[in-house]
Amino acid sequence: MTIIAFIGFGEAAQAIAADLNKADGVSRLLAYDLRFANAAGDLQEAALARGVEPLADIAGIGEAEIVLSLVVGAAAIPVARSAAPHLREGQVYVDLNSIGPQAKAQVGEALAKAGGGAFVEGAVMARVPPFGSRVPILTAGRCAADVAERLNAIGMCCEAVGERIGQASAVKMIRSVMIKGVEALLIESLTAAERAGVTERILESITETFPGIDWRETATYYIGRTHQHGARRVTEMNESAETLRGLGVEPVLSNAIAATIANAHARLASAVLPPNTHYEALLHVLAQDSVAAMVSDGGR
Repeated sequence: MTIIAFIGFGEAAQAIAADLNKADGVSRLLAYDLRFANAAGDLQEAALARGVEPLADIAGIGEAEIVLSLVVGAAAIPVARSAAPHLREGQVYVDLNSIGPQAKAQVGEALAKAGGGAFVEGAVMARVPPFGSRVPILTAGRCAADVAERLNAIGMCCEAVGERIGQASAVKMIRSVMIKGVEALLIESLTAAERAGVTERILESITETFPGIDWRETATYYIGRTHQHGARRVTEMNESAETLRGLGVEPVLSNAIAATIANAHARLASAVLPPNTHYEALLHVLAQDSVAAMVSDGGR
């Protein structure tokens, strides 16, 4: 029976925990999140509803056999520093955050200084909901294959891709240039189309060129992701740019993608739009003349 501890209990951790709570082979689920201290207690209630024990102190992760770090990218290294003193021999710390190979290496260095536990990097390759614990995850590190096997045995979907830290995150970050590049292309082209009054004609033309894809649904999905999670996606694209620089590739498009998503997110965030808003309403906001100045100066 395995004890799993989460560090960070946001959307991704909650979705994974909801499934692991029902999995054979899991004896306890623990979680530490700074937001547990919130007097409202909403996050603690979310944990308890998923069979997860909220931890008042990060030291509590020492009870777990496997620790899954799922925090915002900027917090990955500081969190590793905070967790390191509480890890013991035989534990495994799996960093699942959206950061590049260089940052993953820094997480490993922070953990190594304390000397306890093993380190595996993980790259989450899809949006966690609706997959939950079955979301595809790539792992890398000296014990990546063993950890992938252990996690798969309790209902997760992991694949070891190498023994060197950075191999899993490199796949994710390089892939993001393509995936979020499509997002940026849709934002830029369809915003222009909306201003020109030819949006539907453009979508029909794209459908003829790329048959088999519902481009209206695709536009709703990608621009909706910009609306709801744009800040996080910009952070990931900045990590992608750093990954490319580390490989000797100038990240011209990666930088442009980050800027495009950042500008669109700022404009959409200023409007009162519910989740799952259709592309027409999203483009209506993006095409407003009043935001042209924001676009021209890079959103500053």
